[in-house]
Amino acid sequence: MSKHRCNAAAVVVTYEPDEKSLRKLVNILYSQVTEIYIIDNASSVSVGLSKLNVTLTVLQKNMGIAHAQNIGIGQALADGFTDFVLFDQDSLPSETMISDLLQARRQACDDGLQVAAVGPVHIDQDSFTNSIFISTQQGNIDKIEVPEPQFSEVTYASCDFLIASGCLISKAALDRVGYMEDGLFIDCVDIEWGFRANSRGLHCIAAFEAKMYHKIGEAPLKLLGRNLTTHSPLRHYYFYRNFYRLLKRPYVPSCWKKHTLLKSLVQAIVFTLFLKPRFQHFKYIVKGVFHGLVERSGKYE
Repeated sequence: MSKHRCNAAAVVVTYEPDEKSLRKLVNILYSQVTEIYIIDNASSVSVGLSKLNVTLTVLQKNMGIAHAQNIGIGQALADGFTDFVLFDQDSLPSETMISDLLQARRQACDDGLQVAAVGPVHIDQDSFTNSIFISTQQGNIDKIEVPEPQFSEVTYASCDFLIASGCLISKAALDRVGYMEDGLFIDCVDIEWGFRANSRGLHCIAAFEAKMYHKIGEAPLKLLGRNLTTHSPLRHYYFYRNFYRLLKRPYVPSCWKKHTLLKSLVQAIVFTLFLKPRFQHFKYIVKGVFHGLVERSGKYE
């Protein structure tokens, strides 16, 4: 048994996965967790998932990432696990990531915080830049950058939400916060859950020593010397729809709503002017805004 293996379960959600990348993820997880649950969202072609030494559930149709996460979490809880870590298929954790997450949670609890979830520093596979965490505890948008270890002894920080992939959640936290909102289908699921946890007195913890490589979006759009994260037109639909749904939630901080509303408006203009296919991006963004305002949920039909 690896010295880094923890009594935790991994819940991996897949959809049309690349077999090589998925096997690489599973092989790394073997040495860190006790059980691996893979929930496949009705991929069109089998890529050898059944050959992996995992607990595999293949859904009959694509129900979205939140629904699949909830199924995997339910299976882990039914098997007696009290800690589980969520993963996307294109994530690649460091060899000590989960033990680093557990250590950060212990430290935060020792400091008197009630912890909802702990997440790693995400390193973008394209740009190799570290993720930035957000905090609105002071009524403003504060960006929390990962400190250089040689200049700081700080190993964690409280933030508003975490990227779901690599996120360590306990049964105790889930009992207080609840499951993922499957009506959101894919985008903003982790953001909504984080704000919901905050509203119930729990903290999301950014663990600076835990690292994970993660592909964020598709090929970046280079504009005025900056790389902008892009997605497909359909993913833009889900983001704008779900963001406009979150605008109506009283537990979502108003400063985040204002900041993200302005940012999303600028991005909508940029994407429709510079990101091909331009009309498709425009159409799906507008449709997402409208469907968000009328509270449409679930899969885009």
